[in-house]
Amino acid sequence: MKIKLKMIGLAAALMAGSLNSCKNLTDGYSTNPVAITNPSVISIAQYLSGIEMSLIVIYEGDMVQYAGIWSNYFTGEDRQFIGFTNYIIVAGQMNDTWRNVYNGVLKNHLLLEEKANAEKNYSALAISQVNLALAIGLAADLWGDIPYTEAGKFPAILNPIYESQSSIYAAVQTLLDNALANFDKNLGSTAGDFFFDGNKNNWIKVIHSAKARYYLHTKEYENAIKEGLLGISKPGESLMAPHGSALHKDFNLYYSFLKYARAGALLANCYAPALLDPSNVNYRGNPKTDESARLWWYYAPGGLDGRKTGYEPNYACADAKYKYNGFFGANTSFPIISYEETKLILAEAYMKQAPPDPAEALAQLDTLRKYYNTGAPFKNSAALGKTFKYEN
Repeated sequence: MKIKLKMIGLAAALMAGSLNSCKNLTDGYSTNPVAITNPSVISIAQYLSGIEMSLIVIYEGDMVQYAGIWSNYFTGEDRQFIGFTNYIIVAGQMNDTWRNVYNGVLKNHLLLEEKANAEKNYSALAISQVNLALAIGLAADLWGDIPYTEAGKFPAILNPIYESQSSIYAAVQTLLDNALANFDKNLGSTAGDFFFDGNKNNWIKVIHSAKARYYLHTKEYENAIKEGLLGISKPGESLMAPHGSALHKDFNLYYSFLKYARAGALLANCYAPALLDPSNVNYRGNPKTDESARLWWYYAPGGLDGRKTGYEPNYACADAKYKYNGFFGANTSFPIISYEETKLILAEAYMKQAPPDPAEALAQLDTLRKYYNTGAPFKNSAALGKTFKYEN
């Protein structure tokens, strides 16, 4: 009997030891070692870089592809993109864009703002405010009424209210004004800014162009003119998303999609390339205008392989085994707000103000045409031997 009791005791001890070992072995398995539970350990520079990366995804991501289809820049030719061409889409397909607007930009901005105010880093705060304005402004443009004032305050506010589009546009203008005021303080590091490497003058130009953009949306044409004249005044001041040649790291998002993620799903058998193609009956050129180079910068007639019917977005680049780049190439920078847009905002605002000023509107267009006539925007024209002409 004693032997039996000893055996039971030994088994119990071994079981207890085994359970204890298992407990030690699995301790911490439910904890993500890279999850950040304390936002204070993140530097302002890290927040700022993350905000800027999120802005790029917003301006190059899914929603922009859908809008491009519905605006006749592209056509969906395969898989779910056939449905998108026919306006068959569900709300869930907008989730990624909303995540990037609210989690990627707005929430991180709120965390950066708290830290920047504590450290008196008003320069970084100003840059973040511009990024937030561009994200929220685009969201209001796309969806109208959206959450803003109460957004990003989970768990204190679980269901932020939707605010009117007009109030969002007003908030965007206030954000941009606050960014100007914070730049004027000239305090703090701009580390983490990979758009302009902290160049204050470039950011101020972007602020004025952004204000012009959203004043045009709200039909405040005099204000759009005032801000546009203070905005981006040369191509080198444009806010461009930089890209490189590494898959899953810094490729142009359009290129990743067109070449790797959904090859063949998105073509361009639509209206936009037809307007640029001298061989198409819908061509809008004239004796003073030759759009051949611009066509081949954006599109490849017959496809890059020469075996397609119609047009294909031009994603040529070294990674795709071409010796020149197209607009959608892997390392081609992508415009977020540009010199070209600023000139066109001014031209439209001059024509829509009361009374219209056709002479000033034409002057803005002529300035843009002079830039086009240098061939600088069409970076593959020399390699392809494509011609251009933009006489005034």
